[in-house]
Amino acid sequence: MNYYIKVIAGFIVLDLFLNMGIAKSNLFLLQVLLVLLFFPLLKGILLFTKVKEFRNIGISFHPKWWKNVVFGFMIGFSFWLMKYLLFYLFGGFEIASHKSYSDIILTLLRIMLTFLVGSFLNDIVVRGYVFGHLKESIPVKWVFFISLIIYVLDDSWNEGFSISNMLFSLILGLSLTYAIYKTGSLWADTGIHWGLNVCYGIFNGTLGSSNGGIIITIHEQQSMFLEMISYIVPLIMFLFILLIRNQFVRQNG
Repeated sequence: MNYYIKVIAGFIVLDLFLNMGIAKSNLFLLQVLLVLLFFPLLKGILLFTKVKEFRNIGISFHPKWWKNVVFGFMIGFSFWLMKYLLFYLFGGFEIASHKSYSDIILTLLRIMLTFLVGSFLNDIVVRGYVFGHLKESIPVKWVFFISLIIYVLDDSWNEGFSISNMLFSLILGLSLTYAIYKTGSLWADTGIHWGLNVCYGIFNGTLGSSNGGIIITIHEQQSMFLEMISYIVPLIMFLFILLIRNQFVRQNG
């Protein structure tokens, strides 16, 4: 079988398993089981495509891998907090109240864990898998472009299909894709992704949650100016990452 047909088939299986299986499951124990099954499935697909090792798709516990996670988390969380602060200052939402102190810790732990798993699995499929299979066969600039476009299209599972959502995902995807391009592993990418998602979760809860986040907000009708903030903040984040790119640790090999 042609190598690229194998790669595409493997991607489709992983993407459907993630977005139609794990993400759509309403039963917690079933969701946990599907997450655990994701990695044997991934391993089987890597053997099928002859990439074989998790390391080859950026899952490598290289020295100071945790530094990329922590540093990435700080960047993602800080810029998304900036976005919500700007939204608040310019009337995008009002703070109605917050959860009781007894609920805050449990809610925060759920947000942290849920978005860590979700961000990591998404990063594996749309960036690690793509870079791992294509970086040796086509110029890396094209791998960057392909992975970025896949992320834009894939994000429509969660955000819906519209021009504004695609533009937002395109701008955000620059930072996430550049992180794996620069470091050769998923950790900085996942750190950034996790950090901004946790900040999102504090205000909105987890995806599909009816309980909301820690801070309960009343949203106002979004103006064109506020929509522009949604594009400008991730663009500034990307420029910032370019500026401090050498602070990330690169995986060898």
